[in-house]
Amino acid sequence: MSASRLVPPLDQPFIASAEAETTRITEVEGRPLPGPVLLRLLAATPSMVLVETTFAAGGGSRPHSHADHDSIVYVVRGRMRVTIGEQSWEAGPGDAFQHRPGVVHHMEALEETVTVEVKSPPIRTW
Repeated sequence: MSASRLVPPLDQPFIASAEAETTRITEVEGRPLPGPVLLRLLAATPSMVLVETTFAAGGGSRPHSHADHDSIVYVVRGRMRVTIGEQSWEAGPGDAFQHRPGVVHHMEALEETVTVEVKSPPIRTW
């Protein structure tokens, strides 16, 4: 794992929504996204990072994998098609999914969708 990919821990124990760092990302793991995604950095410790992502309808990610971290994703609102390995699901509010290191996965927002994701260790894929 490259130290340059690690998200540094945030110094404050509480981050108000208005203070969260927001980034418009156009790629994941060096692969272009079908459309821009808004990513908000909500929390980061030495062992994990929590981000919120907002996908426009039709947005998402192309098939990719991560060799250096686990991810757990929770759908807050909206609907998305999730493919992990050879399986696909339609995920909506309250649904969660995970992808482990080395597993090819991708997502497509069927409507505007907001998710929260924990990555451990805290790897920057954007």
